[in-house]
Amino acid sequence: MATPTEHPTERRTDAPPASARRRRPSARIVVVGALAAALLAAWYLTAGGVPDPVYGGLVLVSAALGGATLATYVPPSGSTWRSRLGCGPCDVAAAATVVVPPILLAPAPTATMALVAVAATGFGLFQRRDAAGASCPV
Repeated sequence: MATPTEHPTERRTDAPPASARRRRPSARIVVVGALAAALLAAWYLTAGGVPDPVYGGLVLVSAALGGATLATYVPPSGSTWRSRLGCGPCDVAAAATVVVPPILLAPAPTATMALVAVAATGFGLFQRRDAAGASCPV
């Protein structure tokens, strides 16, 4: 049995609607994320120094994850801060993971502790991406 072929002028109906497509982040969210990552990198690197390149790379990854986490709190244009801050404990925990790396890296600047810092900030970003907008009906 032959399958029908689609005529070139027919419109496909299996494509997601325009409202369901993934939107690009606004410029101010990207700027906040980049600035936060740069400031966090400076803070994290001064907490423990840079004993080796692997440590430095992991610290930079942790700073990038922390910057991305903080950028999720910036509302898009036309939205209120209240709609992005969240009201659950998960929202506070995600922001708190940005403070964890200097606490971990100051006493023991090793690659292992830098990996733990990456895991902590990665968890914060995952928690924020998973819970942002879902905990509050605002």
